[in-house]
Amino acid sequence: MKPLGTHLIAEFINCSKKMLNDKKSLERILKQGMDECGIGLEGMNSHKFNPVGVTVMAIVSESHVAFHTYPEARHVSIDIFTCSESFEKPVKLLAFLKDRFKPKQQRVLKVLRGNPGAQLEQKEWITSASHYGFEIKYHIKKKILSKKSKYQQIDIIENDDFGRILFLDKDVQIAEYDSHIYDNSMVSPIIRSRKRLDRIAILGGGDGGVLHEVLKHKPGKVVLVDIDGEVVKVAKKYLKKVCKSAFDDPRAEIVIDDANKFLEEGHKFDAIIYDLTMHPEALTKDERTIFLNGIFSKIRKNLDKNGIVTMQCCSEFDDETKKLLNRILSKYFKNIVFKKTFIPTFCENWLFASAKMK
Repeated sequence: MKPLGTHLIAEFINCSKKMLNDKKSLERILKQGMDECGIGLEGMNSHKFNPVGVTVMAIVSESHVAFHTYPEARHVSIDIFTCSESFEKPVKLLAFLKDRFKPKQQRVLKVLRGNPGAQLEQKEWITSASHYGFEIKYHIKKKILSKKSKYQQIDIIENDDFGRILFLDKDVQIAEYDSHIYDNSMVSPIIRSRKRLDRIAILGGGDGGVLHEVLKHKPGKVVLVDIDGEVVKVAKKYLKKVCKSAFDDPRAEIVIDDANKFLEEGHKFDAIIYDLTMHPEALTKDERTIFLNGIFSKIRKNLDKNGIVTMQCCSEFDDETKKLLNRILSKYFKNIVFKKTFIPTFCENWLFASAKMK
């Protein structure tokens, strides 16, 4: 899920001694910084310790800002937490404070706060948080792209072993090294079960990997539906080893739309590939069971009488999602099969599933 706030923790080392023990000057600096950065001040409290040291604490409209000075060590510890979606304000305030305190060295840690839990962000590493007893950190050999779309944070990095990796809201999606394993797991049940593939739909899959895999098997037409056109754009530009030339194939139709809305229009497909999340809490106001029940009901209505649906499910450790999905699929489909596949980039086994029309 999306983080609910940005927490900057900074240490300013070897600062100018001027003002470090002056409570009024420190209050004035913080007020000036918040005014300049557009952070609304709700209240401020400060305390001067004996013999030295000052703590200043500000309650702001987004959350809080605080710092504590150690004049004897020429050190300032800074804490900036904002629940604003923009990282710009806390970063700008930190730069303002750096200009005033003039440290010779600084150390900064960014923590993304909120569900599913605190997530540390360090310049040379990106962490994909898990809902279980572990998390995975990926070394950033080179940062290829980092941008915020209308719907999510998009990051592409170059990793020493996995090549280029796509992250959405810091959740790992696909990598050059093993995209073929993921893509084949999504498509192979369809190939094994069908003699003719006139029309296939892919829900999600904006990186183009599954689309490329489907096109290898000579279908009639493939419709890819993804709500975020920015993902498609960056995949075409930066993830060529994943999508190849799939987006330019005349058999491919790219629809930038919400999958639920698309399915409401009514279509008929031989197969539908669900390459969306099974944890849609950050994207919808509906409770997860309601969302998944609704979309798989629509998927059934959009399949022909011999149709098949395939999907990526969850980690092998996510028993709750597997049980929920099995209950929902059983209402609309038959021959439900779950298959476990190891994805090296994910560093764990991943569950894929397929089911046929009743």
